[in-house]
Amino acid sequence: MKRCTREKKKGLGWSTSGVSVNPDVQRTFQRLSEGKELRYIIFKIEDREVVVETAVTQDHLALTVDDHEDNSKEAFSLFVDDLRRRTDGFKDCRYAVFDFKFTCSRVGAGTSKMDKIVFLQICPDGASIKKKMVYASSASAIKASLGTEKILQFQVSDESEMSHKELLMKLTDKYGDH
Repeated sequence: MKRCTREKKKGLGWSTSGVSVNPDVQRTFQRLSEGKELRYIIFKIEDREVVVETAVTQDHLALTVDDHEDNSKEAFSLFVDDLRRRTDGFKDCRYAVFDFKFTCSRVGAGTSKMDKIVFLQICPDGASIKKKMVYASSASAIKASLGTEKILQFQVSDESEMSHKELLMKLTDKYGDH
């Protein structure tokens, strides 16, 4: 009986590490993906559960430029600064989603404004091995909860891998003319 219960729980947002996903994670993500109320969300594992650490609105960012023209550079910089602060200088693990707004050339469409959600699994080299293992083995549960098959996913082990230029290049390579 215990085995059946555990298998059932795994299918409902449990990971192989025994970490569950709080239902608020999916509700908050829907506010970003469907309602476009939020610009980014940072998640962390707390008491064996993936929880929302912060959810930031577009208004909260108080951007001074048009996001599509800027290719989200200002917003992404604020996001990375927030992550740096919450992870003690990228020494701790997190998951995050960011609504990346950019322009790119597309066949038959000319220059198009695009909005793509990116999922980041942040397991920095400076984090403890135990934390990195827990975050790595729990990633499938949060990805299943968010339905990340539709969004770009990146694994980050160093702050340099969070470069705006690199991420923009990957997005334009995937969605623009080649």
